[in-house]
Amino acid sequence: MAEPHMTSATGVTRATRWLRRRLSRRREGRRSRPQAETAAGACGERRAPGTPPAEPPERPQLAAATLLLTLCALPLLPALEPQVALFIAAVLTLRVANLCWRPGLVVLGLLAVTGVLNALHAYGAVTGQAPGTALLLSMLALKLLEVRSKRDLRVLLLVLGFVLVVQFLFDQSPWRALLMAALLVASFALLRDLNMPAHPASLGQRVAEGLGRTGIMAAQALPLALVLFVLFPRLDAPLWQLGGDDARSVTGLKDWLEPGSVRALVVSGEPVMRVRFDGEPAVSPAAMYWRGPVLWHANGNRFEPAAPGDFPAAEPRIEVRSDAIDYIALLEPSEQRWITALDLPVSAPRGATLTPDLQLLADRPIDARTAYRLRSAAAYRIDGLTAAQARAATALPAHQVTPRMRALVARWRADDPAAETIVQRALDHFNRQPFRYSLLAPDLGERAMDAFLFDAQVGFCEHYAAAFTLLMRIAGIPTRIVLGYLGGERNPYSGDYLVRQSDAHAWTEVWLPNQGWTRVDPTAAIAAERVDADGGIAALGADAPARFRVDERSLLGRALRNLQLAADAFDAAWQSRVVGFSRAEQQRLLAGVGLERFRDTGLIVLMTLAGTGVMLAWGLWLARPRPARDPAAAAYIRFQRRLARIDPTLAKRPQEGPLDHHARLVAARPDLAQQADAVVSAYVRMRYAGEAREQ
Repeated sequence: MAEPHMTSATGVTRATRWLRRRLSRRREGRRSRPQAETAAGACGERRAPGTPPAEPPERPQLAAATLLLTLCALPLLPALEPQVALFIAAVLTLRVANLCWRPGLVVLGLLAVTGVLNALHAYGAVTGQAPGTALLLSMLALKLLEVRSKRDLRVLLLVLGFVLVVQFLFDQSPWRALLMAALLVASFALLRDLNMPAHPASLGQRVAEGLGRTGIMAAQALPLALVLFVLFPRLDAPLWQLGGDDARSVTGLKDWLEPGSVRALVVSGEPVMRVRFDGEPAVSPAAMYWRGPVLWHANGNRFEPAAPGDFPAAEPRIEVRSDAIDYIALLEPSEQRWITALDLPVSAPRGATLTPDLQLLADRPIDARTAYRLRSAAAYRIDGLTAAQARAATALPAHQVTPRMRALVARWRADDPAAETIVQRALDHFNRQPFRYSLLAPDLGERAMDAFLFDAQVGFCEHYAAAFTLLMRIAGIPTRIVLGYLGGERNPYSGDYLVRQSDAHAWTEVWLPNQGWTRVDPTAAIAAERVDADGGIAALGADAPARFRVDERSLLGRALRNLQLAADAFDAAWQSRVVGFSRAEQQRLLAGVGLERFRDTGLIVLMTLAGTGVMLAWGLWLARPRPARDPAAAAYIRFQRRLARIDPTLAKRPQEGPLDHHARLVAARPDLAQQADAVVSAYVRMRYAGEAREQ
């Protein structure tokens, strides 16, 4: 077992080593460049006699560049075609396998041609968002194989900056931004190391010093970046939407309904939109119906929306019976035009229209996160039913209405033919009969609704909405289906409501003579004890990521849940305050400080003045007189602190000089004599040798 003082003397030994290195560098000077590169393991190339020597990169520098490019390419590979991603991964693997391998010109030429042809074969072009990114990454990976000098590595790192910017064409999340910021700082640190004279410091010291210096430089640049972000004249569309041609769509609602079509969404945890209300919402999350496509036509087992021009004279009259609900909805990209708004939207925002069946449609497909300011009413009455709408809302699909269905409706009509009574009888039927809610609905065959009503009696929202619609139409009551979402999860950190694909829902609207179009949700009529949603989700699985659920009863579960909500709040704030910082947001911010009169030209002048002020302030701060740093004194102070941790009585007293303290220390702790001799003698020579020579 080691003696206690052996462990405690470790810190003193470190200080001794540091002072010895400083003294050695002062006596001998820095090593020559060729010696340092040889010691670091440079990967150079053979050159002909008389050729000027090129500075070959050191092995750690080439390895760092390979790591940076790999980390930068990894987030982009899933967005590229598999054959392009495979080519890039193969080239990077070649470089990782042998850092010093340098392919000849013939091999490099063949690989370059292969990379270009591969991108052309995958996309049919080399221009555009995805094709251009594929070609850039392919050529940059090949450039990594071509590196023979430090100059090549500098060029590669400069081009890497373009790849960092390209990332935001595919994803503008805060997590991607943090990763790119870290890679940018790391690339600057590597550029700094490439331009520094060779020195014998260890690899760890070089990495720490490089990251520290570039981190400080990045922090110093933040005020100027903030000035440019706030004052630079905003475009009407974000830069990442200009010229984008990525047609990848996100899973979402369809504009039709058929048994089995909504089930995949119900098990998906993908977000649909985030909603921020102006004040407390007038409805609870359980009553938040988010209106989407409206379905009129029944074609077999499928219900479809009305085509443009089907109802030319339709002009619904909306009577608002409650205070307006104002809110901002940040929609995820869906490649669809519909805007899911709180039922019932009473007006259309800029860039959208309100259809005759009260569905909000954007002027163009939503292919990026887009914020809309919306207004809805929780209590309302909708009047206006044209003859064409009545025919469409009572039409029955061929071969789907069976005698059993007609007999059931006939019994209801015989008791009371009033439309309100028939609606209530249908809801009572779903509640009292052994109907169950489950995502594990069986295959119902060709006549799905008959099998559902009288045989299986198990299904989920779309089964109940479709069956209820057919029953109402048999009774002659105009009925249509509305697709959308139900509910929303409030984030306590941000106050926003998050609506997910798992909240997908289908309900109906019936036309009642004295009430107009009235929302009826037949799924809500199912008795609570016959609802099996979680069991169905556990057994199903889906192509989209399933919603992550944790047991909030445990301490770990609550901690994970709070972390998830905090991350979502951070993401929402980033999207709203940074990504969504539009011209209107800029003008609101300027109006808050009395600068609302400034427009494009004024903003440019203001930005120039503010930027000049920031740079002048930094220049004055950096040019201020500062006392000369004495590294020997700093090291000696660290030596004293470590002695104090070993034993407070061993520290230097105020009245003691270095030699007197050394004598007392050796007398008290002979086991530290060797380390103390080295430290004190080195400190005295470095601190006082110059003064002694002058005397």
